[in-house]
Amino acid sequence: MKQTTAISGTDYDSQQAASASSRRRRLAANWKAYAFLLPIFVSMGLFKYTPFFTAIVKSFYEWNGANINKFIGFGNFVRLFQDPTFHASLVNIFLFTGSFVLIQLTFPLYAAVVLYRIGRQGVQNAYKTLFLVPMVVPYIIIYLLWRWIYAGEGAINQFLQLIGLEQLAQSWLGDSSWALVSIIFVNFPWIGGIYLLIYLAGLITIPQELFEVGKLEGLTGWQRFRHIELPLLKNQLRLVVLLAFINQFQSFENVLVLTNGGPGFSTLTPALYLYKQGFEYNELGYASAVGVVVFVILTVASVLANKLIKPADKAD
Repeated sequence: MKQTTAISGTDYDSQQAASASSRRRRLAANWKAYAFLLPIFVSMGLFKYTPFFTAIVKSFYEWNGANINKFIGFGNFVRLFQDPTFHASLVNIFLFTGSFVLIQLTFPLYAAVVLYRIGRQGVQNAYKTLFLVPMVVPYIIIYLLWRWIYAGEGAINQFLQLIGLEQLAQSWLGDSSWALVSIIFVNFPWIGGIYLLIYLAGLITIPQELFEVGKLEGLTGWQRFRHIELPLLKNQLRLVVLLAFINQFQSFENVLVLTNGGPGFSTLTPALYLYKQGFEYNELGYASAVGVVVFVILTVASVLANKLIKPADKAD
């Protein structure tokens, strides 16, 4: 038994040595590839991970970025959860995000299905181009355009006056009752962009044999969507939910350009509140605490989405 153990130990050491030698050979053979990757990892460390971990550490400090740097433990978080302004921003962002996720689960999906079913390739390509052109326009330009549309003398009020409904004209972004809804309607009818591409890519991967069988079975267009296309797009739906939630929960530029969080706090978001606390009031420690809470919410939501939305190959 002792001899067997010794032999086994020797074999294990030989395997470890062979594995280490194999890793060294792969490293020597691919060192140029690793060298090209090195600047990427260095830049990510400097501009992504270093600020991230610094924010976590500074969330436990009273810090103004200059001469005040006092450790206060969970003081920022206690203050944050008692802050009515932060509570209002959370309510706003959940309304923003919930509506945005529902929009991206419906309108771009409908547009992608219609586009995919167009038989003529030339017409299909023309529509693809029209839907994707807005992606190359900077978002700041889009938000400035929508600010003009919602202005007192903007497109909406001019149109209402033109059709004799001038009594409905108002300051859409200046009224707390309408400002939140107005921001949600930015980019109406919401059918272009990256989410359309995600759905379209999923539809293209569906085997054509399934559609042929459905046609033989006499499936209508709605039945084809319900029983074939939608079940096989669950991977894309999960991706859209994650991307839409993460992107909208961190919304900042749209609110900053359109309303700056007003009137009052009716359109304030956590990201904009973080910006104001950090760069207008120099409370960088408190702003870091806001960022940490937003990170935790996004992480929990992403895990839940992955758990609740089953992949297509595991769907019932």
